[in-house]
Amino acid sequence: MSERCDEGIFKNGKSVAALDANSVDAEAWVQEVAKRANAKVDWHYSGGIAHVLHLGDAESRARVMQTIEELRTSLNGTILRLYGEEDKGLYRRGVSEVPGGAIGVHINPMTGEQELI
Repeated sequence: MSERCDEGIFKNGKSVAALDANSVDAEAWVQEVAKRANAKVDWHYSGGIAHVLHLGDAESRARVMQTIEELRTSLNGTILRLYGEEDKGLYRRGVSEVPGGAIGVHINPMTGEQELI
């Protein structure tokens, strides 16, 4: 199993699926999807759910989605959801962009405005 997720996919990837699977099974299955689809695919946990991301163009994404369907029954776990191209998914939906150099973000409870620390 990989020690770290691919930083490029983590930062810029788009959601493709949410899985209920342990880390060993998620890693093996996602890497098989990536290999068969010849695409950049990786995953990470978010709230106990394996969040699968893809980085690439529309053709690459289509191959990934097709491969996910083909490998659906080989996952030792459950595909909880497949995401459309515009759906940000579990992790990305609540993420605010933070400029480089900021070490934290705080929402001012009085104004509701985001403040950088």
